[in-house]
Amino acid sequence: MIRTLSFLLLFSFLTSGCKSRLKSFESYKNSPGSVESLNLTASGLTTFPPEIGNMVHLTELNMFRNKLQRIPPEIGNLTVLERLSFQSNQIDSFPEEIGNLKKLKKLNLRFNKLKQIPESIGNLIALEELDLRNNQLKSLPEDIGYLKNLEVLYLNDNHLTALPEGLSKLRNLEVLEIGRNQLETPLPEWLGELENLRELNIAGCGGYSNVPSGIANLRKLEILIIDASQVLPYEIGRGNSRLQVIIR
Repeated sequence: MIRTLSFLLLFSFLTSGCKSRLKSFESYKNSPGSVESLNLTASGLTTFPPEIGNMVHLTELNMFRNKLQRIPPEIGNLTVLERLSFQSNQIDSFPEEIGNLKKLKKLNLRFNKLKQIPESIGNLIALEELDLRNNQLKSLPEDIGYLKNLEVLYLNDNHLTALPEGLSKLRNLEVLEIGRNQLETPLPEWLGELENLRELNIAGCGGYSNVPSGIANLRKLEILIIDASQVLPYEIGRGNSRLQVIIR
């Protein structure tokens, strides 16, 4: 009885929160230019509300845990957006207009059904964090190399068969996670040129995922996550007492 009551109370809380957010959104429609932050988490949305495209002063948009399958080109109207989350939806593609969001700093697309990323993502010159975990990506555009300010890149749990050369240009990267993919080529030596890396996850990358010798040159590296089948270079850890190797 107590468990049932607790569940009902939780369900009531979540439902009331959803209704409250939708009610607030309805009131925003009358003055879209005044909205700077919009949270539509778990609101049961199956389509992207077109009115959001008129909220041109939005700096933060959170649409976590809905049922969206498509993002319309109007997303490109939100040119001052800094934080954008579509985590836990059913999105399988993104429009080229995403490239208009040149002030975007954080983009979360985790837990969707993305099969490709538009080349225009290279226009997001202010981007600092990009989360693409748990999608269906088989490749990435070379233009990702233009994200010069990117510090955190999550690519875990996709179907990547290779890493684009463009990633070698991301010299400000501090966190790179590419674990649990399906790489068909050896991990590239240029990983050892990403001198600001603090955390690198390469566990379960594929059949050719031995650790490149250049990794030993990463003096700022603190966490290296590998799997039991991967062979570490002999020089790893020399001159870097902070390095912690985690085997998964």
